[in-house]
Amino acid sequence: MSACESAYVDARSRSSMMAADSGEPLLVRYIASLSQPDDWLEVAAQCSERFGEGALSSARAELVQASLAAKLGQSAAQRTRYARLDGVESLDADPQALLDMALAEDRAGFAIEVLAARGVPYADLDTGDDHKATAQQLVSLAGVEPDSEDDPRQKVYAVDTLIADADTVTDTATGLRVQMVAAIEMDCARAEAASWSGTDAESAAILADLVAQHAYQAFRLGYPTSDAALFE
Repeated sequence: MSACESAYVDARSRSSMMAADSGEPLLVRYIASLSQPDDWLEVAAQCSERFGEGALSSARAELVQASLAAKLGQSAAQRTRYARLDGVESLDADPQALLDMALAEDRAGFAIEVLAARGVPYADLDTGDDHKATAQQLVSLAGVEPDSEDDPRQKVYAVDTLIADADTVTDTATGLRVQMVAAIEMDCARAEAASWSGTDAESAAILADLVAQHAYQAFRLGYPTSDAALFE
């Protein structure tokens, strides 16, 4: 099998083992879950056509792993995630893809800062700053001078939805009402997943982990995790 096929078969096999309807004992399911976030990141790294699936599945697997750990009275496994791209000096990726990701990060950062000013639950300035810092890093990694005419960041975006009275919003992908910060994080994750264009496994793994970070935050805030919500 190719590296992509091997990674996908391994990830799917362990996914089946950790599923609630697998018939496996809880401890066996928990052990299988420990490697699942990294299994799916490997899929994103090795299979360019499954980049988004691998990143979102990694985030979902981490959520399941935390749930299984709680049932066993264990602490959830701690993983180092790329909330930002600190220390990343170069990426072998299409510059336009990186610029598209920078735009998604900048938009998310602006939205969360607006919500934080309104006192919306789960919106805080530190998270907004992280998004904006990541956007700056992506622009630089794309080889574009920040704030030049090639920099796609608009810095300010439409606020109609953000200043509405409700703290929930209708998710554009699923049509469901979801917590507003969850929708912002998932919109960012989806936009970045759709932007990826490249075949370098190391760069793909770094950026897939960034996408998974946003998706995981959305899941923690109640964003639906079903295949129908994520992949259809």
